[in-house]
Amino acid sequence: MSADRVATALARLDEHRELHLPLRKSDLLGRLAMRFLWKRQVKWQIEANLAVRDALDAVHQLLREHQDQLAGTRDLVSTQQLAHEVDQLRRHDQTMTAGLNQRLYSGLGRLESELGELRLRQAETEEAGHDTDQRLKALEAQAAASASATADVRLRHAQLDLALDRVRAGAAVEDVAADVADRESFLELAVSELLDGPADRVREARRSHLPLITAARDAGATGPVFDVAAGRGEWLEVLRAAGLPYAAASDNALVRRHCAKLGFDVTAQNALAALAGQPARSLGAVTAFRFAERLAPDTLARFTDLAAAALQPGGVLLVETPGPDAAADFRLDPFARKPLDPVYLRFLADSAGFAEVEVRVSEAAHGLDERLCLVARR
Repeated sequence: MSADRVATALARLDEHRELHLPLRKSDLLGRLAMRFLWKRQVKWQIEANLAVRDALDAVHQLLREHQDQLAGTRDLVSTQQLAHEVDQLRRHDQTMTAGLNQRLYSGLGRLESELGELRLRQAETEEAGHDTDQRLKALEAQAAASASATADVRLRHAQLDLALDRVRAGAAVEDVAADVADRESFLELAVSELLDGPADRVREARRSHLPLITAARDAGATGPVFDVAAGRGEWLEVLRAAGLPYAAASDNALVRRHCAKLGFDVTAQNALAALAGQPARSLGAVTAFRFAERLAPDTLARFTDLAAAALQPGGVLLVETPGPDAAADFRLDPFARKPLDPVYLRFLADSAGFAEVEVRVSEAAHGLDERLCLVARR
């Protein structure tokens, strides 16, 4: 039995002839500990000493087992000397183990000290990060307040510019004051300026819809384009520049007057009433920008039905509205009711009898929020 222990101990000594310390990249504590243990080869010494101890214990046991057999022979003296040397080796091993333990405890003490410093630094870093978060939140609140104030200033400037334009054109101050007193009519143009920004940027954005109109004309829908929300007239300018026939209606006197200055004849009538008065299958396209989100559900359903009835085969209904995530638009627009879901828009067009329906996503004219574009073909 002792011979097996000797063989095992020798095998362990051979295994730990060189130092092998596994490290894991994600184990910070292990890496710190191994940094100290690597320099002093503590792990190797521990394994080697344990193997030596087991070997010595095995030899000592072998000597005791064979001591009776060697008694009375001339080899007894040599055996006793060997036993004495083995006892000395065991005492040396105990001394080395005690020294090794002392070095090990010293290294662990230094590790605990460095870990304490790391925890302190980590706490300081977390505290600094918390302060940074608080400062960021304060800055975000200031930025939101500044944006709100800026929007209010832009609205006031738009109102003032419209009034000044009329005064410069020779209108009496009393007439201008009377128009401004009609807050809802005046706000429609002012809010367009506030939400969409400069007119040239709006024209550029809406010019991207021209291929839909030309495709409808190629399909045989050659009637005029009827716009139910003329606003500042940017879309009408795009149609005129492309040489396409158009028509529009508005019950807002200021909108009609503004469009008249641009050379457009906008019918003085409610847009839905004017659309209902169009002959069946007479229009090549019906368009609505910043219109659908301002309607009640039953009115929006009636609008899609009227458009379907007035469009020629191959004609297209184009409705552009802020997307569901366009919070800024609905926060600033006093006429908007709530965002329209793409699924609901598709449902309305399907219910109205359109043959092809799709809902696209495009950038807003001012580049801030995404827009939903309902494209429905007869």
